Amino acid sequence: MYFIFIHPAIIYYSSVDYSDLADRNSSTAMLYLVTSILLWTGILILALYTIYRYSFKARRNIRYISKHGQKIEAQIIECNTLGTLSDSFERKSVVLEFENLRGATVWHKMEINDSKPTQKRFETGNKISLWIDKTFEKYPYIILDGIQTRINYGLYLAWLLFTFLIAGYFLYAYSFESHGYGWNFLEIGHPLIISPLVIYFIIFLGWLIFFKLIGKAGNGFIVSKDYLKLKCAGLQATAKILKTEQTGTYINENPQFRFTLEYVDASGKTNQVELTKIVPFIELHTVQHKERGIFYLPENPDHVAFVEDINSIA
Repeated sequence: MYFIFIHPAIIYYSSVDYSDLADRNSSTAMLYLVTSILLWTGILILALYTIYRYSFKARRNIRYISKHGQKIEAQIIECNTLGTLSDSFERKSVVLEFENLRGATVWHKMEINDSKPTQKRFETGNKISLWIDKTFEKYPYIILDGIQTRINYGLYLAWLLFTFLIAGYFLYAYSFESHGYGWNFLEIGHPLIISPLVIYFIIFLGWLIFFKLIGKAGNGFIVSKDYLKLKCAGLQATAKILKTEQTGTYINENPQFRFTLEYVDASGKTNQVELTKIVPFIELHTVQHKERGIFYLPENPDHVAFVEDINSIA
């Protein structure tokens, strides 16, 4: 928040000079104004859609999955209490073992809000029911049977407050910086332009690091719909390791390897695929294995992951 709002303002207002406002090009100033409005509008729309996706849309999807999804039974193999939300709610993390939609045994980690902790429904060894969206188009894809939902309207109020603050800053800047020359005070270094650009840069940087670099290279650090589908709808097979080589990429000083695999799918077809993975130093001995267990999708045999990575994905 400091680098988005405060730092650009400190730099700008410590060096701004309004003495040449009369000489500035009004058309350029209007271009800056339109650019600023478009940048902030895009951020507000993105923020509102994100809030909507994880509130009203998620609740609608949960109701759909509960009605049209596939019901499966799971056993709790680990349960940890993360904290207490109120007098009657506990936040818990459970590790579940179940057979996926194609009969393969997998592990899955979920965080739940237990509204009746005294009933000890989520103790290790207990069995619970899950619903899975077979199409993997309805977030959150996997839900607990009997789940109750509640909309956090505070997020919408926060969005409205943020919108009013941005609009207020536009009015403030025009009132105290125009000096009778309209929007001529706007320039590329003004916080009304720099701040939204910083937000877009942070979003891009987060996407690049967590979803493109770590997500693609790490095979399990980032939970994606594709990996969740592979876990819940994939088949298990044993693959031969034809070739193993380092790519030269490192994340947290752990090297990335490229594996060339060959496996026979359920239809008897031989498939050859490549798989990249960041291997921690303590697991470097595994790169010497000649065979590894994998999961694959029958409808997309090129999409594979090692069994241990699938079971490490939350």
